[in-house]
Amino acid sequence: MMAGLFVMGMYWEQIKVFKEATLAAHQPLVSAAGPAGILVSFPGPSQSLGYLFMIEFFVDSFIGVVIWTAIDPTNPFVSPTTAPMIIGLAYGAMVWGFAPATIATNLARDLGCRIVAAMFFGGEAFAYRSYCWIAILVNIPATLFATAFYELFLRDSLAKIGTGKATHRDGEEGLQQYLTKAGILGKMNSDIVVSEHVEVAKTAL
Repeated sequence: MMAGLFVMGMYWEQIKVFKEATLAAHQPLVSAAGPAGILVSFPGPSQSLGYLFMIEFFVDSFIGVVIWTAIDPTNPFVSPTTAPMIIGLAYGAMVWGFAPATIATNLARDLGCRIVAAMFFGGEAFAYRSYCWIAILVNIPATLFATAFYELFLRDSLAKIGTGKATHRDGEEGLQQYLTKAGILGKMNSDIVVSEHVEVAKTAL
């Protein structure tokens, strides 16, 4: 919301000219092409709510899966220092790829600026084509879906080692390298720890 207010304050002269030109052309202030569209997303005239819901749900789910992947401690390919860059790149990719199709991607980003749009351009900012609930609420079930999907289908739990079900395509040496890269061994003697895991796996098998 503060960001939206800063935008209105810094560019008020330009926005005022835009507003007057829009009114002179008998065009609505609240629309994708109107001045209120500077602050938040509005659907195009030919876009249906079902289409917008599916696009928003996909984008938010994708970002959620990437976030869980990046912060998963058993993921040896993402370090804590690169996780923010990966998440930011995924977010940017969704904006670059789907912004023309109308997306919000973030409850906090949309709601605060939509309140500012309503302050300056009227309550139509919330009522326009009944779209605002998609921008404000869809990211919540989409994130829950992404969490469940990652936990059920993508998470590589090292708990499987204790049951003897953990295998690696490169055999015991590959398993040792995986555990080392994942940081599971820490500062302990890697040879001893891996040997214990392998013996447990052999016994279970």
